[in-house]
Amino acid sequence: MSLLQLHGITKKFPQSKQFAVKDIHIAIEEGSIQAIVGENGSGKSTLLKLIAGLEHPDKGDIIFSGQTIVNGKTAVPANQREVGVIFEEYALFPQMTILDNVRQALHQETRNARQIAKDSLALAGLEDSFNTYPHQLSSGQRQRAALARALASRPKLLLLDDPFRSLDTRFKNEISEDIQDIVKSTGITAIIASHHAKDALSLADSIAILHKGLLQQVGTPIEIYKQPANAYVANFFGKRNEILATPTEDGFYAGFGFIPHLEAGNYTGKVKILFRSEDAKIKKNTEQPLSGVVSRILFYGDHQIVKLEDDEGKQLSIKAAPGRVFEKGARMFFTIDKYEIEEAF
Repeated sequence: MSLLQLHGITKKFPQSKQFAVKDIHIAIEEGSIQAIVGENGSGKSTLLKLIAGLEHPDKGDIIFSGQTIVNGKTAVPANQREVGVIFEEYALFPQMTILDNVRQALHQETRNARQIAKDSLALAGLEDSFNTYPHQLSSGQRQRAALARALASRPKLLLLDDPFRSLDTRFKNEISEDIQDIVKSTGITAIIASHHAKDALSLADSIAILHKGLLQQVGTPIEIYKQPANAYVANFFGKRNEILATPTEDGFYAGFGFIPHLEAGNYTGKVKILFRSEDAKIKKNTEQPLSGVVSRILFYGDHQIVKLEDDEGKQLSIKAAPGRVFEKGARMFFTIDKYEIEEAF
């Protein structure tokens, strides 16, 4: 069941020549984690502000929990939307303890406000930090405090705007797992805006990709990665190798060698062979028809990327196991297990 539906949401700021977001249609399932990803300026933050009620769209409707909260010029006020918001800067009051910061999210007349604040901090993993101040906390702990404050009012929807930007890898992984656990255990629906593709792939149930305010694709992480709607989406989640090749009756000739393909004769002009680094494998068998010279080796701990070069200096990357040994300048043979074909011109 959809908790939130956006229908034709469009926003253009007066000082801008381009639309911040244009004709956005998306439905977000209750209890899910929806990631909205894209480069800086793609419209991610604008979309969150429109959902939260901090901005108003020029066109479109927003339906939340079965109620139309935005329609034309009318809108339900932000403080009545049951939406919690965490922006990148956290916006914690420096003169207040973490406990008092969280209590600020509750109405004055809320019964047991102090206990609710404590419970929210405990849920976020800060049960031992009630009386500390923001400057005494690490970046990861401040993120947790902001999360606790957003959770205190028990929102139906939680919006997080680039929550991992200022965190190092260790804290990012911890917070990511905590957010996932909290959302799933409380039943809250979350929307996370991020410019990091890997964060979205590991955390979200569904991913929406924005580019210059336009929605490119919506799908599960596997669908987005394995079946990208276009080149922008494919490259956003890891740049693909691209080989320019000439078709024949039974395959394609490229600088790296011959790629057999039964339907190659259907193409009349040059094509691009597109594949990810993990979809190719380096082989010891010298009878393989594809080969290149090792130009660079990049070690990443759990894997390495081997860059091969053809006689014309064109390069491609292949993912390999960390224990294999490669020598720069050596000729290596490889196969491509999965690839896509696009007409080059």
